[in-house]
Amino acid sequence: MRKARTLLVNADYRGIEYLLSAYGGMGSLNDLVLGQESVDGVFAWKPGYVELNEAFDLLRGQAATLANAIRRTQD
Repeated sequence: MRKARTLLVNADYRGIEYLLSAYGGMGSLNDLVLGQESVDGVFAWKPGYVELNEAFDLLRGQAATLANAIRRTQD
């Protein structure tokens, strides 16, 4: 995401394709779940993980929508 941001801040529209490429396939941005931790070697959820993931999902969707809209204007 830092690379995509850097490209976009510099008006380099390769950042659009770079960003959108993060959404596909196994281990992609779509698979990211926030709020996990390990406590003494045992998996646990951090407090507020549901709200955190809901907010992240909204932002992830908005980023994809905006990137796709920008890509359509460049085609």
